[in-house]
Amino acid sequence: MIYFNTDINMSLGEDIFAALRSGRFPHSVIIEGGSHSKRLSLAKGIAQALVCSSDEAPCGTCAHCRKAAADIHPDIEIYTEDKKGNFAADTAREVVNSVSIIPNEADSKVYILTLTGEMSPVSQNILLKTLEEPPKYAFFIVACPSRADLLDTVISRSRVFSLGEQESEPDEEAADEAVRTACLIAKAIVSDNEFDIVREAAVFEKDKALFAGALPVLGEIIVEAMKVKATGTGCERFDGAADALAMRLTLARLGELEKIIRELKSGFDNNRNYNLLITRLCTLFRANT
Repeated sequence: MIYFNTDINMSLGEDIFAALRSGRFPHSVIIEGGSHSKRLSLAKGIAQALVCSSDEAPCGTCAHCRKAAADIHPDIEIYTEDKKGNFAADTAREVVNSVSIIPNEADSKVYILTLTGEMSPVSQNILLKTLEEPPKYAFFIVACPSRADLLDTVISRSRVFSLGEQESEPDEEAADEAVRTACLIAKAIVSDNEFDIVREAAVFEKDKALFAGALPVLGEIIVEAMKVKATGTGCERFDGAADALAMRLTLARLGELEKIIRELKSGFDNNRNYNLLITRLCTLFRANT
């Protein structure tokens, strides 16, 4: 399921949404498990929600959301390790010093700390007092492989969101191919030539990994198309595919397609007949477009 532009399980997504809607989102959060890229993507999505000016955060359309999506929001700061893989004490001090400065534009200021390994006890202890007594506007998201890499004192002051087992980093070339394929499939859905969807989906016949990678991206495209349809604001991502869907399909039909994506992903995860899944994709995506 796509939450915060990240493919995570429904239970986790709803837990995060519930925390945001409560108005009492924890000031310190740990995101563990999954891959580094997935942890960072989820952290950015939560940060976008925290700076969003809408009651339905993240709305994806307000100025704060657009800046967050483009990685240019002045109130979202990302700190990471040095070239040797160390989250240095000096970096921790930079975070602490920055916290005393009030937000530039939003009501909140979000600090994303990304790790691929352990953070030294020294660096954690530098951060500890700030985590214990943060200003009301400051939120911290520590994205790490495992909470076990952190001090108990840090964990006890944070809420943990787990992405499950640690994953190896995705192949960037494969990820780019998944995005390209998903865009072609999305455009084929609204093509005047009904055979375009069959042609584009043919690449899946001998490449299950591509199918697995393209499905969640296709889900993202459909969600973006729903936002375009609802707001009239174009989507700068996905090579115009979301805009094309929004132009030709109703919100109800887009909702049906998003549901189909979830069903196909569930079928794939549960080892349903692969050829039938591809056939189902082609049939249902062309039905009543």
